Amino acid sequence: MNPILIPIILPLASALLILLISEKTRYIKELLTIAVTGICLLSAISIIASALFGVSMEFASAWAGSGIAFTLKADKLSSFLLLGLSLFSFVIAIYSFSYKQKGNAGWFYFNLLITASFSAGAALADNMVTMLFFWEGLLIFLYSFIALSQSGQNSKKTAMKAFLINGVTDLCLLTGICITGYIAGTMSMAGISLNKLTLDGWAALGYVLMLIGALSKAGAIPFHTWIPDAALDSSAPFMAYVPAAVDKLLGIYFLTRISVYLFTLNGFAQLGLMTLGALTILIAVMMAFVQSDYKRLLSYHAVSQTGYMILGIGTLNPIGIAGGLFHMINHATYKSCLFMTAGSVERQTGSNDLSKLGGLFGVMPVTAVCFIISAAAISGIAPLNGFFSKELIYAGTLNTGYTIFFIAAELGSVLTLASFLKLGHSVFFGKRPEALNSTREAPFSTLLPMLILAGICVAFGFGARLPAQFLIDPSLQGLGLVHTEAIAGFHFNGLFWTSIVVILIALINHIFGLAAASGVASKSSDHIHYAPGFKEIYAMAERRMFDPYEQTMKHLPSLANILYKVDRFFDYLTDDLPSFVANSFSRTSQRFHTGSYPLYMALTIAGIAVYIIFTANYGGIK
Repeated sequence: MNPILIPIILPLASALLILLISEKTRYIKELLTIAVTGICLLSAISIIASALFGVSMEFASAWAGSGIAFTLKADKLSSFLLLGLSLFSFVIAIYSFSYKQKGNAGWFYFNLLITASFSAGAALADNMVTMLFFWEGLLIFLYSFIALSQSGQNSKKTAMKAFLINGVTDLCLLTGICITGYIAGTMSMAGISLNKLTLDGWAALGYVLMLIGALSKAGAIPFHTWIPDAALDSSAPFMAYVPAAVDKLLGIYFLTRISVYLFTLNGFAQLGLMTLGALTILIAVMMAFVQSDYKRLLSYHAVSQTGYMILGIGTLNPIGIAGGLFHMINHATYKSCLFMTAGSVERQTGSNDLSKLGGLFGVMPVTAVCFIISAAAISGIAPLNGFFSKELIYAGTLNTGYTIFFIAAELGSVLTLASFLKLGHSVFFGKRPEALNSTREAPFSTLLPMLILAGICVAFGFGARLPAQFLIDPSLQGLGLVHTEAIAGFHFNGLFWTSIVVILIALINHIFGLAAASGVASKSSDHIHYAPGFKEIYAMAERRMFDPYEQTMKHLPSLANILYKVDRFFDYLTDDLPSFVANSFSRTSQRFHTGSYPLYMALTIAGIAVYIIFTANYGGIK
């Protein structure tokens, strides 16, 4: 078998096998999933090693006819993505081993393996139709992942919300792919890259439609609103796997493909992408700052960090793009770890409510240390991995000359650290509630994946040259980008001192907020939450006034009623009105059917006269 097929076929076949395993068996499904994802990870390592040595694995087969082939290609960028996807599938499989609150085990591991298979297919696909096949398959399993994670109706409503949002945007993606393939004359991304398209006419529409699909998969504003809901209505393993890792990796990967590899963007598109990135950073982090639920707070940060990736790609310069790609893998690492810590706390305490937690460092030290490392990484604190990827994005924004985006990104970092100071203080420090005195550390199978991911945060920070040399640099080369600036290394430059200022501002804010809340850490954001101006905006947000999906659903009955009336009106025009006119004419004409011969002759002569006059006036008689 071609090695490139292993990450696709093996988990797919294993997922089907899992459905045949009895629910009465213990640990067979779990061990099978760990073994399969481990083999896929080893296969991904082999594939990226080959790509780094210049051997690009490929697979092609006739498929849909009309010149559309099932084509897979493991170049330097797609093999990098495959490595990340395989790693997170493996650690989630371990994390879920003894995690009970994940719904039916058989369906959970079925969804996990299917997601791993289709994600690998989407990453490796070179033909856009092939990619769309795997991409759309993920939509189905996104729904089932959420719907089956809990037994209540809320999970099913959230699953439907996620399905509809992503379904509509995927229709845009489908249309964009059709337009782009038609203009380029090929569905092969490698083929299009040889003669990149420019943003004019139909090509611009094709790019925008594909951009919508990529941004929705990445969870950018305004397509993000299902993610915070899923944080409440699904399991921690799902949140650590799909919204935090799989969707971010695939969405940003495809955004990079279309923005750098397939199209040549202009200044207007650059400004649009950077603006969207900055707005996503600030809006989402402002919402994260005021949350009181552990997983919901993290979910908004998952959205906010997407903004940094979009901002980096949107700079269209090699340093910014390198930062976006580096942040893509860094974010998936520390955000998955953070969701795992949330699941660990939820498992051991039975709560995600910050007001009911506290003082857990002493009884859950491993979870707490993993949280501190990943929280520091996401906040961009040196020398962890998040600092180096953010530094590249900051440098990329400055290289564009648009300082406003650099300021927005730094402000986002202030609020990110401020919200994690609140979260960490609320959960792991302070006084422990009496109800939690019997709390113990999570089991080893839960801790091991957190330790692996926290270790990567440290390794990719202190050893940032390794991912830069073996992952980021090759990916840039695969995109045809050349850079002269260093993309790794610790420098005491202006960006470093700016990060120190960011830390000090966030600390001062937390101390002030803590004092204003009389020492209650979970309320340390209230001074902003309920400040004049912000209070009204936050209240509207809590009523979901800015949620396009909820507002559409809210006004859908009224819209349906209007459409019903319009439909009834056209039914009247096409059915009732012609029937009324015909019946009226019939009843009127009956009055002339008296049996009188002179009357019939008079009507006939009158009709002939009208006909002659009409035709004479309109040229009928010459």
